[in-house]
Amino acid sequence: MINSESDQPLPAEKLPEEIETRQNNLENGDPNYVQAESIRLSQCGVGRIDAVQARVSDSGISQVFAETAALRDSAIGFVQANSVEMAGSGAGIVVSQAATLSNSRNGLVISREVHGSQVNAVVLLANKVDGPVETLVDQRGLVLIGIVAGAVLGTVFSLFRLFKRH
Repeated sequence: MINSESDQPLPAEKLPEEIETRQNNLENGDPNYVQAESIRLSQCGVGRIDAVQARVSDSGISQVFAETAALRDSAIGFVQANSVEMAGSGAGIVVSQAATLSNSRNGLVISREVHGSQVNAVVLLANKVDGPVETLVDQRGLVLIGIVAGAVLGTVFSLFRLFKRH
């Protein structure tokens, strides 16, 4: 169900997958693309969101592009926003200026500042971290992996080259 704050009927040429309004509220919907200044999603599956302000709860979203994104109990593939707040959610990739992550699990987090509690990430790249964070790989670990991988690949290619000459 899609509710628009403007209460204007949708133009006939607009498909439900391409709704453009100033503010959208979606409940139990399944559009592929939503663009709005301010959007609130609840129990939805959406392919892509472009918004100034996005509030998502109990939903699955492939991509979120917003100035501010507040995500609660949701699964997100990719989030890019100036400010991200996640609570009880998971994301594959988070790119932001400031991220507040509470009880969330993420693959890759790239942010200038990370705040929160119970943050689990595979890779965390941040200038400033405030709060307990569990990572499999941090910045130092990533550099070490790069050095080891470079040395191994260099050795393997050198050996191939050596055997190819003989």
